[in-house]
Amino acid sequence: MALYIAVLDENPADRKQAERLLTRESTRRNELGQVIYTDIYGSEGAMMPFAEKYDLFFIDVTTPRDGMMVAVTLRKNNISAPIVLCSGTIHYAEKYHNSEDMLYRTKPLQARDYASIIDLAIAAKEKKPEKVELRNENGTIYVPPAEILYGREKDGYVAVALKGDRSFHFLGDLIAFENLIDSSTVSFLETSKNTVINMAEVVSSQGNSFRMSDGAIIRYSLFRKGAIQKIWKNYAEEKMRE
Repeated sequence: MALYIAVLDENPADRKQAERLLTRESTRRNELGQVIYTDIYGSEGAMMPFAEKYDLFFIDVTTPRDGMMVAVTLRKNNISAPIVLCSGTIHYAEKYHNSEDMLYRTKPLQARDYASIIDLAIAAKEKKPEKVELRNENGTIYVPPAEILYGREKDGYVAVALKGDRSFHFLGDLIAFENLIDSSTVSFLETSKNTVINMAEVVSSQGNSFRMSDGAIIRYSLFRKGAIQKIWKNYAEEKMRE
């Protein structure tokens, strides 16, 4: 499992210490098959555009807003990852009456503190719905695979149809897109060299085409009809048994 950690701290010495201890912890966990990625930030503005990708936050800032205000903004943005408010100048637990939605630690944090909190974050991530990271030249979104209806490659990108009448142009080819969704628990089916569908979003199958939940008709070649219909039949029968 990979865990993404953000450290937001305005104190350069504390940032360096956190990076050193987290690097050591990452090395130790590699032997357990766990991969730890850590990004270090000195300001809220630098971190916020990328906040959605993180599984754990260590925060201690005082300006322009203190750490609790940053944490509240993260929660308002529907980020549910564990947030650790590290008390240095500000004693967060006392100032904010020990909000149960946050974790509190007093600086300086020790190696054992990082280790125990990372264990909590890994346990929390295992319970969360999985998400895939989709990027293009305009930005990045994180989407549960179950919200993907289908993807169609065209002119250097994949047009991804999402639930809720949403869409996203993924920068890359279909192979790159399939690599992102391949490890998910959602059942995807490649219907052609430029199209992949989420079989759970198929409303009906007729001839050599599927009708998707958004009304789109996805056609496939007669040459591959036998193989595709066999996969679809096996999937449909398995769902009926559940």
